[in-house]
Order: sequence, then structure tokens, then C-alpha cells
Amino acid sequence: MKKVKDFMNKKVVSFKPQDSVFDVAETFSKMGISGAPVVNKGRVVGVISETDLVKFMSMKLSAIMSSYEMPLQSLSTLCLNLIKAGKDHLDVKRDIDRLLKIKVKDVMSREVISVKPDMNIFDVASVMKKHDINRLPVVSKGRLVGIIARADLIRALVD
Repeated sequence: MKKVKDFMNKKVVSFKPQDSVFDVAETFSKMGISGAPVVNKGRVVGVISETDLVKFMSMKLSAIMSSYEMPLQSLSTLCLNLIKAGKDHLDVKRDIDRLLKIKVKDVMSREVISVKPDMNIFDVASVMKKHDINRLPVVSKGRLVGIIARADLIRALVD
């Protein structure tokens, strides 16, 4: 029987609750991943995904952007455009500081669904389908030991 431990990725990209959401977005983009566990002292305390970042963008960023009547854009472009637009320096600084203070813990999903290394991959597929999620942290004795994604399950089918 095929087990999670045989197909999981042991090199897990993870974040800490106090990491910046902008660091997460940059890592997702550079590494071509769409989600990762949030870990505090070796224990999974949440999961952050592209969906969480999109929700953040639509709620937090758009509120600030609309106050300046500008389209959503990168933080560096936003800073330059605000300065060029002649907005009061203190207002611009305040809004940028607010954005930079938003942390993973502020936008992550706190309900963590995880699997164990000895779990059958077909059971994992059922869990993913039931909860409509793309990846699951693999936890043993309360500690993160890997991650398994839908692509890993597909690989398990053909191996």
C-alpha cells in the first residue's frame, strides 16, 4: 500500500506567524508554489495560501488604494506613485507602514487539516477532495515532517 511518507516532500517551505505577507507573496512567486504551512516552534499553527493572499489584497490593499484613487499595483510602484501624486508625506508613510505591518498571522487559515506519514495516499486524496485543498502538512508527534500536494498524489498513481 502506498503511504504518504513515500511521496511527501520533506523539504518544506514554511513561514512563521510574524513573517510579512509580502515575503510570502515573493516566495510563492519565486518558488512556484501556492501555499505553505505556518509553523511556530516546530508545530503547525496555520496554513497560508494564494487564496489567503488574494483575500488580503481584495480587502486591505483595495481599501487603501481606493482612498488614493489608484489601481492595485506592487508596493514599490504604489510608493512611487503616491509620492509623485504629491500626497502628504505623512499620510503616505502611515499607509505604507500599515501595509508592511500585516503579518502572516493576520491572514492565514487557522484551521489546519494535516495527515500522518503512514496514511494511505487514497485516504489523503479523499481528505483533499472533501475539504477542497491542494496540499496537506504531514505531521508526526505534533511536528511538521513534510508536505503532500495533489501533484504528489498523481505521481503516486503512476509510480
